[in-house]
Amino acid sequence: MSQCDLVIVRSYGTEGEAEVAKGLLESSGIDAMIQADTAGRMREHLAWSGLGHRVLVREEDAAAAQSLLALPQNDELVLLQKYATQTQVDVAQGALLSAGIFVTVRDDGTYYQLLVNKEDAATARKVLETVSEAQPIADRPEEGSDK
Repeated sequence: MSQCDLVIVRSYGTEGEAEVAKGLLESSGIDAMIQADTAGRMREHLAWSGLGHRVLVREEDAAAAQSLLALPQNDELVLLQKYATQTQVDVAQGALLSAGIFVTVRDDGTYYQLLVNKEDAATARKVLETVSEAQPIADRPEEGSDK
C-alpha cells in the first residue's frame, strides 16, 4: 500500500477500537492500516491527546470503508448475550462483525456483555445460533445441577 494514496476514514481513542475497525474492513476485503503517534509504544497517551488511532485505507476504498464503519442510525444498544470468558465473546463478536452487524462488548466486571443496535438484535441472534463455540451463560448448566 503506497502512502500517497492513503486516506483517513476514522479515528479512535484506543488502539483496540481501531483494531476492531481494521479487522472489520479487512474481513470485507478492504486493506487497512492503523497510524498513531505513541513514541514507539512508550507514550500511549500521545495518541489519546492527539489525533487518536487513525484507520487508513486506499483512496478508492474510502467510501466503502466509511460506509462499513458508520455507526448505526439508531444509537440505542440492547444487551444480546452475556459471556463468561474473553474467548467466548471474541468468537461471537467476530461472527457478528463478519455478518456486517455493529457490535459492542462491555465488561461489567463479572461478565462480558455483547450489545447490538436494537434494529439488528433479531438478525444477530440468528447469527449467534450458528456459533456453537460461543455458548451463552444462560444456556450453560450450573455446577451441581442435573441438566
